[in-house]
Amino acid sequence: MTKRVVITSVLGLLCGCISWIVCNYGFGHSQPLVTNALIILQNGLMGFAIGISSLRWPWAIHGLVLGGMFGFVLGIGALALGSEFIWPFIFGLLYGFLIELITTVFFKAGITEPKQ
Repeated sequence: MTKRVVITSVLGLLCGCISWIVCNYGFGHSQPLVTNALIILQNGLMGFAIGISSLRWPWAIHGLVLGGMFGFVLGIGALALGSEFIWPFIFGLLYGFLIELITTVFFKAGITEPKQ
């Protein structure tokens, strides 16, 4: 369990750094420091949530659902700042799927049975 949480949290932070780079350099305008920090932390929190979740769903569905939930929240925040909703949502789905794929398939750190 600890291995899974560490891997998913680190992958979430890496996804946050990728989003930060895309937001600041890919679209040609820079974001305020607070927005950059929130993007990175939100993705790190998504990774952590994926790691601690004990939902018994197939790994692909698990990653898509949790990633979509976090992407939805970040998309609502983007709307409040006058940006588009769709990109944070799409990236949330993509990152959630990739975090689960890398963690479960490559690192073999799937969801374990809870101890009774």
